[in-house]
Amino acid sequence: MSKVIVVGSLNMDTTLRVPHIPVPGETILATGISSARGGKGQNQAVAMARLGAKVEMIGAVGSDDDGDQTRSALMKDGVGVEGLFTKQVHTGIASIYLDDQSRNNIVVYPGANFELTAADIRAVERLFDGATYCVMQLEIPLPVIYHTLELCHRKGITTILNPAPAAPDFDWSYLKYVDYLVPNESELELIAGEALTQSNLEALSLSLINRGLQNILVTLGSRGSAFFSASERFQVPALVVEAVDTTAAGDSFIGGFTTYLAEGKGVKEAMEFATKVAAIAVTKPGAIDSLPMRGEIEGEIQ
Repeated sequence: MSKVIVVGSLNMDTTLRVPHIPVPGETILATGISSARGGKGQNQAVAMARLGAKVEMIGAVGSDDDGDQTRSALMKDGVGVEGLFTKQVHTGIASIYLDDQSRNNIVVYPGANFELTAADIRAVERLFDGATYCVMQLEIPLPVIYHTLELCHRKGITTILNPAPAAPDFDWSYLKYVDYLVPNESELELIAGEALTQSNLEALSLSLINRGLQNILVTLGSRGSAFFSASERFQVPALVVEAVDTTAAGDSFIGGFTTYLAEGKGVKEAMEFATKVAAIAVTKPGAIDSLPMRGEIEGEIQ
């Protein structure tokens, strides 16, 4: 098993169950509350570790109880924490509203995540030695992403960028350093600069290939996922399950996809495995708590 580096965010999530997502100016009563670890970086790192990957997490937590708990929990999950920095601020926090139809609305306070610097990446550059994949998201400062992309390019490490949350000010000239871009539909629209319709998914995706991107994998929710490169294009359907909470659907998908690639599997096979991982994750509440172990994937969904 090759090593995977995750450079990204770590949060503590507070989820409020609500009858519906409140509109501006509306006050409603929550029917339940829970707290758990989250952040796209942490979610993806833990997803891979539970699926059997060797993972190193690079990111930042605060000098508080949340930071201490996050570090300890990652170690229990089998995620390497040599690249986890402690900053003199609060650990990142996400407030999640989850309605009765399993739709969510999320507000994130970045906290320590936005204190991570390119200098921090340089300080732990040794962790990249021997890695074959590096996974990133956009919940940390963009200069850190740019530096990491350039570093991986120099070291020959395959990069997987999940452009979430969508960042209008991202410098898309860095697409040339991205091996796999994994956006959802709204993120694809922002990057391509055009509304997505039922007929232009391929055209928008290939427009990014023409701008220097190697491969793009678009997650389409209940319609599955679609892959495009200069020479290949295909779609993998979603599995029909009864969703309870879709909070970590995308993160679990990326975790499954990367794990299978790191095991030497092909792209389509990795997408099919990732689809199974996400299908199980959405049947459970929470982010970290919903991420399945390898045995669940191989035993429950065939």
